[in-house]
Amino acid sequence: MSKNILRTVVQDATAWKRDDVQNDTTWIYHLTPEELEEIDQALRQVQALGLSWGAFGKAQFPLPKLAAKLHDVDQQIRNGRGFVLVRGFPVDRYTLDETKTIYWGLGVHLGQVIPHNVAGDFVAAVTDLALKSDDPNRRNNTTAQLLDPHTDLADMVVLLCREKAREGGMSSLVSSVAIHNEIVKNHPEYLEPLYEGFYHDYRGYGPTGDANEVTATPIPVFEYNNGRINCAFAKKIIETGAVKRGVPLTALQQAAIDYVHALGTREDMRIDMMLEPGDIQLINNYITLHSRSNYIDHSDGRKRYLLRMWINLDDSVQLSPDFAAFVRRGIPALAKAA
Repeated sequence: MSKNILRTVVQDATAWKRDDVQNDTTWIYHLTPEELEEIDQALRQVQALGLSWGAFGKAQFPLPKLAAKLHDVDQQIRNGRGFVLVRGFPVDRYTLDETKTIYWGLGVHLGQVIPHNVAGDFVAAVTDLALKSDDPNRRNNTTAQLLDPHTDLADMVVLLCREKAREGGMSSLVSSVAIHNEIVKNHPEYLEPLYEGFYHDYRGYGPTGDANEVTATPIPVFEYNNGRINCAFAKKIIETGAVKRGVPLTALQQAAIDYVHALGTREDMRIDMMLEPGDIQLINNYITLHSRSNYIDHSDGRKRYLLRMWINLDDSVQLSPDFAAFVRRGIPALAKAA
């Protein structure tokens, strides 16, 4: 089947590079004392109703004063550069459960929170569990090791920082639209294999739960739909998918994904930010790759600790059916044996 391949350069806010955003603070929002008071009142309201995170919607967590800022954040994610940093949430003021409740309350104002592990969790901890590299339960959010540039399985990825590491843990973002531009200019021969796509390794969280299961169809790295470039990329999952299928990648396919990965790590392409306690990072998963440097936790037992949500937006961008079925699925909970 022929693909609708964009072979020209995109020139809008989504195609940013480091120098376009490094000295620009318009993507950073600060919570005001009035907004924090409103958030606290919303927490007390759901507590009075006997509700906790995962068990209420935005009607039970009213945020009329914060609504304008949340709308602006939503528009920046959808139609702007595709990432936002919200600062000033007082994590020291709340217990972990209260923080999760507030986090969930903010999330349901932005869209539908979806599960992101086989246990069906909607809010997951991003912290080092010291699992061995061959442990089947080991995921990106459970290790202190370097995370390569990748996308997740939702419209939007949200991270809230409760504790930073002693050393490292730098968060990096890169525009996948800017990556596409570089491919158009320098290696247009890579467009065809990237648009044709690759079989992804489900890593045990596919429809059957089989550890060797891969996607039923190739998932494009890029698709051009309704005037927008969308991206789904995870180099290791593409490579292990090929291994599990027993069909090696061609030299052209390997070169293409190597180039995407290289662009995703290039200093002039990416912006680095150290998430501080109380920071909330929100990114558009289809136009932003995210990565993280390795880190070392504190010697006194304190560990780098973030909370993660995956959110599908209302009235999301138009995606092809096969692409949408993969990138918006989250990780559905596996059915338990009777």
